[in-house]
Amino acid sequence: MRSSGLLLAAALMLVAACGEEPSDESDTSTGVSASPSPAERRTGTFKLRSGESIYYWCAGEGSPGVLLEAGTDSGGTDAYPSAFVDPLVAKTTVCTYDRLGTGRSDPPPRTRRTMRDLCAVQDQVVAKLDLSSPYVLVGQSGGGNLNIGCATRHPERVAGLVTIDSYHDDPDDLRAEGFVWSGNPEFVDYVDYSEELDTLTMPIGDFPVLVVSATEADPGGEKNQSHWLRLSPNSRQVAIQGPHDLQEVAPERVVTEVLKVLGSL
Repeated sequence: MRSSGLLLAAALMLVAACGEEPSDESDTSTGVSASPSPAERRTGTFKLRSGESIYYWCAGEGSPGVLLEAGTDSGGTDAYPSAFVDPLVAKTTVCTYDRLGTGRSDPPPRTRRTMRDLCAVQDQVVAKLDLSSPYVLVGQSGGGNLNIGCATRHPERVAGLVTIDSYHDDPDDLRAEGFVWSGNPEFVDYVDYSEELDTLTMPIGDFPVLVVSATEADPGGEKNQSHWLRLSPNSRQVAIQGPHDLQEVAPERVVTEVLKVLGSL
């Protein structure tokens, strides 16, 4: 996550409610999406236990599979361009989804949500989409922070972890800036979220960790994100020229590094 991105999120309000809590059952497959990508994307929706609908797509075949998480308040199904996705799809199964409150998924229940709530949904997405463990978690910005929190809960399920310009946020800074859970469409308490990440006992596993940092985003980003090198003894950091949304402006450079992680497994 990145504080400047959260400032934008805090200015948005989504007043909507629907259901609660997570997991499975009803599934509506819509076949192959009309996508600029030559890779066929199998799209569909399924319902969580609480009744909210999650929109997703998957493409490719093979293992370990890759789950892509989008940045804060962004839907995963539109967050990664074909130039990033297609080289991964050529190697293995790739899936992503729109978190509640983003993209084509339903809004979340209008209640304070924490890392625990988001990881509970991610767990159900993984189960529903048959991403057998261990799998590789790839996340940009706040999606990388989410993946760190979820990987901490069950490191035995994780084959590799990639963060793309995901900051180590200071909870006190977020608190001072007045972030509240009702100020973003995912209804996430980012102060609580960042406190959990700030107090992690590291390393969390020995799987490969790749920390990708943008050279033209917030000042000091590369040094800030080096904090995540402690997640695993098998970690490395790569600085790539470009702004915060590296997966959009330098997809070939970023996916080349991700493929190195896959190739090491």
